Amino acid sequence: MKIKYLALLSLSTACAIIFSSCEKNISINLPQPEEKLVVEGRIESGSFPLIILTKNSPFYTSFKTSDLSSYFVHNAVVKVSNGTDTISCTEFSLDTMGVTISAYVGLGMIGEVGKTYNLWIDAPDGKHVSAVTTIPNKIPLDSIWVTYNDKPDSADLVRLICRFTDPPQLGQYVRYFTKVNSDDYEPGLNSVFDDAIINGQTFDFPLDRGYNRNDSIDFNSYGYFHKGDTITVKWCNIDYPHFDFWRTLEFELGGQGSPFSSPVKINSNIEGGLGIWGGYAVNLKTLVVPQ
Repeated sequence: MKIKYLALLSLSTACAIIFSSCEKNISINLPQPEEKLVVEGRIESGSFPLIILTKNSPFYTSFKTSDLSSYFVHNAVVKVSNGTDTISCTEFSLDTMGVTISAYVGLGMIGEVGKTYNLWIDAPDGKHVSAVTTIPNKIPLDSIWVTYNDKPDSADLVRLICRFTDPPQLGQYVRYFTKVNSDDYEPGLNSVFDDAIINGQTFDFPLDRGYNRNDSIDFNSYGYFHKGDTITVKWCNIDYPHFDFWRTLEFELGGQGSPFSSPVKINSNIEGGLGIWGGYAVNLKTLVVPQ
């Protein structure tokens, strides 16, 4: 045993010497990425189309909050068509905390279930992007309720439970958001689902509270709501390209910080650019949690 131990010790020492002697600093000059337009656009049933237009930046770029204004693209020509009517979107800007946020709104069109919407954008520098999305039929949740926590130190926390009946046709895709009291709607950290496993079934499942990814998360209470909350679930039916964008993006975000994660290709439906143009068939359910 002593001989084996000394052999292992010698091997470990040799490996340490070899790898430490080979260690050196390497500087890599990464090429600048091609400048592209980045689209974050949506059209919900019952609402105007909304498009935020920015440009990309190198991955390792450092910038201050005040620099964000320079990434918004102004004075672009943004048009949306539902196959019958075509409208031009109006640019609106808002100054907040030293940052000028810009968005294009199509005031002459309201999203409708079952329709397909084409998006065309011409930027002042000559770049052109386009995309297409569909607002599918609505398939709402059957019901929502809460279960209570039996742990004395977290008795105020409740878990939201949903019941959903999936139709027999395979190929349903959903993205969800939650709203608590008068707060904004926030998506779940894993906000999209498909029916590949549960096709045609009725089933119950817990639904995590949505979070703003810019906020820190307390994992002791992650996903829970509180007694007294007014909970609104925004359950949105979406098409496959829309689902695939959020699926790949959230998978990539979930792997950030891990030395073992591999880069993930984020699947965009924007031709000539990056981002997403997505339709939402919106279904709302509200529940007031008793104290």
